[in-house]
Amino acid sequence: MYELKLIGNALLSRRVVQCEIGMNEGRITKIGRKIGEAERTFVFKKELILPGVIDIHAHFREPGATYKEDWESGSKAAAHGGVTLVFDMPNTMPPTTTLQRVEEKRRLAESKSVIDYRICGGVRKGNIHELTGMAPAVSAFGEIFMCESFGELQISKAELLDAYKEIAKTGKVAITHAEDAEINEYFKEKFRKRNDPAIHGEVRPPLSENVAVATALQLAKATGVKLHLTHISTKESIQLIRIMKKKADVTCDVTPHHLFLTEENMKELGNFGKMNPPLRSKEDQDALWRGIKTGVVDVVASDHAPHTKEEKKKPYWDAPAGVPGIETMLPLMLTAVKRRWINLYKLVKLMCVNPAKRMGLYPQKGLLAEGSDADIVVVNPNKKWEIHGKDLHTKCRWTPFEGFQVVGMPIMTVSKGRIVYSQPMQSKIY
Repeated sequence: MYELKLIGNALLSRRVVQCEIGMNEGRITKIGRKIGEAERTFVFKKELILPGVIDIHAHFREPGATYKEDWESGSKAAAHGGVTLVFDMPNTMPPTTTLQRVEEKRRLAESKSVIDYRICGGVRKGNIHELTGMAPAVSAFGEIFMCESFGELQISKAELLDAYKEIAKTGKVAITHAEDAEINEYFKEKFRKRNDPAIHGEVRPPLSENVAVATALQLAKATGVKLHLTHISTKESIQLIRIMKKKADVTCDVTPHHLFLTEENMKELGNFGKMNPPLRSKEDQDALWRGIKTGVVDVVASDHAPHTKEEKKKPYWDAPAGVPGIETMLPLMLTAVKRRWINLYKLVKLMCVNPAKRMGLYPQKGLLAEGSDADIVVVNPNKKWEIHGKDLHTKCRWTPFEGFQVVGMPIMTVSKGRIVYSQPMQSKIY
């Protein structure tokens, strides 16, 4: 007897197969044509059963800024978006830069999160000698900031070298935010007298990212660290990563906001399109899609970074950078499948398989297989709908994709065998 059984068309490896999936104690215990009885059974006719999405870059803001998001609201938004595992970044208040703070955040997550989670360790100037001691308690290090950031988390190039050396000893991945602090400061002063969100891409130009990516790649090659460059946004960065993948252990991710928005959208979005790195040109955006198709880009991650509407309505220089995205990521990428920009297997590779492999969780996570965690999302691939902030479950209740028409909607999310989100079922339920 299974605790839960789903019947329908499931993506198993590279093929969509009609099957039954049985679950017990948080694991998939059987996949087959006819597998036996279950306490609860859901039958899906036109929907698709996929592995749960793994988001390796999100900011749930707890502790310290729970008015923007917390583990409960963030994880519920994730569940509605088909995300079953989230990696939380360390720039909370206080930042997650000690073993004690890691454990404190873990207790918060355990008591509130409706989905599975992993805690990332923060890197700052004063804790580099402590990283090996922190390693058993964290799933990755980062996001490591090469530029100005919240509080104490920015580090210099020399400190980054030392950090990479220490992280390499642990075997953990170094998730790195690559923008050059000195270049950013130069352009910040140059444009100081202008108070217009449209200049954000000039205040933090592509040059800043390109220089920082080149630096991080060289340091990774020198130290042997497992480098993951997050939210890559420029054509030149993609070219640099493509070359260095032959010489160093490097992967990268891109975000839906860089894939679906460009600097032209800043005219209407204003500060609601302000994020770091900024929105780029159509040429850069096209390079990201080519990077996906050619395998240079390994992962799509949300960089879910919620702020309140009131904060975003401040003057440009005072408004924080960051946009929510964990709930809209899968629908946007399903829309890309519908438009034939990518195929379904590529989507699952970018959002399930590759994140699990890079973070050392495969095959426990990232696929539908007997013995793997029962992390599953069921989607209606043909559902047409419009994204509206008021309908989302993040505390901030806005989105840079307001009014976007998408095709594809999560209708059930299962995290470690528990149904954490479900629309009213039209299909037969036993």
